[in-house]
Amino acid sequence: MKRLFSVILVLVLIGTSTITSDASTDTSTINSGTFKNIDSITKIYIGREVSEITATALRNMISLKEISVSEDNPFYSSYSGCLYDKARTELLRYPPHLSGTYIPSTAVSIGENALSGVPDDIKGQVRAVITAQAAGNLKESEIPGAHFVHNEYGVQWVNEDGRVTSPTSTLMGLAAEVVNLSSTSSMTQPQQLEAAFYYIAGNTSYVRSTEVPTGDWTAQYAANTLGDRQGNCYGYAAAFAYVARGLGYESRVCVGTIESALGGRTAHAWTEVKMGNSWYIFDTEMNAAKNGGYYKQTYDTYPAGPVEKTASWTVSF
Repeated sequence: MKRLFSVILVLVLIGTSTITSDASTDTSTINSGTFKNIDSITKIYIGREVSEITATALRNMISLKEISVSEDNPFYSSYSGCLYDKARTELLRYPPHLSGTYIPSTAVSIGENALSGVPDDIKGQVRAVITAQAAGNLKESEIPGAHFVHNEYGVQWVNEDGRVTSPTSTLMGLAAEVVNLSSTSSMTQPQQLEAAFYYIAGNTSYVRSTEVPTGDWTAQYAANTLGDRQGNCYGYAAAFAYVARGLGYESRVCVGTIESALGGRTAHAWTEVKMGNSWYIFDTEMNAAKNGGYYKQTYDTYPAGPVEKTASWTVSF
């Protein structure tokens, strides 16, 4: 049985006019005594001049569904309905009635009372993702194994033994170019992966083709797509898989079927990347076609699901 809640928008605009339904504040600090009738508040907007939100401020807002923050606020930010510090490294509040969210790759810690009142299944998922990100949130110099690295010569390759060389193949050079254009050495490994994902999705043109690749095809498709900046779903998937491998991740190209917009199912290819102990779907082609929604998904959350995988190829240079 679905529960129905009234939507109450609380605007905390410190230092300017205050628009409110049932709550108001005249200070830059939000604490547990700031709002009244907290059981009925479902949405909160935090203005630019709020400088402190105590750990207990939003703890008992049991009906809260969404938090948004002014982009001009220098201390806090919101992302996908949740409250974070400005750099989005710490989750400060997950609204108890928010059914799902995307957690930014920068989030590596959970604040006191951030998950108060959140259902146990969602709470477990949030903790697992942030714990995994904290473990894998490495700088370039900390990444184990062979991977790309930025230096004064551009983006080069660090071998398993630590030796730094120029890219040793055309495909490696093309993948290194994407990393060079989309990221910097100051970024963490997940930040570089995210930047490369959106770079490929935003700078590659889709070319329709009925050809289904056979044999050992992933390297050639990746090279063609990275070199020409165009390709079909197989090219997009292979291109991102090799870039992800260059960033130090285990990655593979997957093929199978997804739901078609015209009904039924259609052949498709996507990338899987291992982050922590879990594999995630990264679909650059669908992200470009649908203007978002296909970064770091699971087989349960993939928007064009259900996804049916029939084969996969692990990639390496």
